Amino acid sequence: MRARSLLVLALATAAFPLAGCKKLLRIGKRSHHGHYDAGSYVYTAPSIAPAPTAAPFDAGPRVDPAQQRALTLDEASCATGTAPTECNLAGIAYEEGKGAPVDYARAADFYKKACDGKLADACSNLGALYDDGKGFPADKAKASALYDQACKAGSSRGCNHLGLHYLYALGGRAQDSGKAAALFRKACDAHDAYACTNLGYMYWRGLGVPKDSKRAVDLYDKGCMGGDPSGCHNLGVQYEKGEGVAKSDAVAAGYYLRACSGGAAGGCINYGVMLESGRGVPYPDAAGASAYYERGCSAGKPSGCYNLGRLYEGGKGVAVDTTRAKALYKKACDGGDADGCAGLGRMP
Repeated sequence: MRARSLLVLALATAAFPLAGCKKLLRIGKRSHHGHYDAGSYVYTAPSIAPAPTAAPFDAGPRVDPAQQRALTLDEASCATGTAPTECNLAGIAYEEGKGAPVDYARAADFYKKACDGKLADACSNLGALYDDGKGFPADKAKASALYDQACKAGSSRGCNHLGLHYLYALGGRAQDSGKAAALFRKACDAHDAYACTNLGYMYWRGLGVPKDSKRAVDLYDKGCMGGDPSGCHNLGVQYEKGEGVAKSDAVAAGYYLRACSGGAAGGCINYGVMLESGRGVPYPDAAGASAYYERGCSAGKPSGCYNLGRLYEGGKGVAVDTTRAKALYKKACDGGDADGCAGLGRMP
């Protein structure tokens, strides 16, 4: 299950588990880094961040018998032509590799049956496959149409995804921050945690709504408490900067850790920075920070690779390893991190 949220990034500087929802939609990497402590550290600023996505199926482990039985029952119910909910569940199982190997084509077939059966969330789920090009070539216009259909039929997830299409001018939609904010609000009011984070981002940036840091904090809190780790990350940034809330490094560190534990890589990097600097935590811990930078780097965040490279170059919390540092700087540089390029340039 996938849902999209905005982690507060400077957008061009450029930021749920939903009851009964099985599908979260990923927005792709849009993290941005900035400096503090005179450039000693790099952290991920509020940004548009990926929400939790289904883990790729590993053909090695055995198929879980309970999940396999559940899938068999859902398929049988779907075959009656009167059980769109079970069709949707079967689609989720095939997309996420639960009870069977990942099979996007079969997932799409089940989602379509459920969507044709008037299950709004299934239309959104099918749209997500078209959006991401899973099972067939990517078709943003088709995805956008399905999101619109889902939203009009009452799917908060569909409204959230459609809002992102308006925000980023995807699927033939003209860029319209006002429409995006309205769609995020509609989904948030329906208890879609990712949409609450997204609406908070709009208030933080003043996109389609008046700029209001306090309102952004309230919405990030709603997103975080609803299960969106990007909301927790964004909330941590607000506490660290003291924007819309009293500044508190300790509270910020707690939210970064929660975000990291929930799968938001930016939270891992920022928590690593807090550990390395000793801010908001009992004492500096460069060794501990290295583990969090590693998690951020492994998740594809260039700033995590840069920070980890710094530690290996200077032997801070880890043994000096210039070969490893150089490789990490290169990875950061290849990902567009200017500091990574500078680090690579000074390595022998």
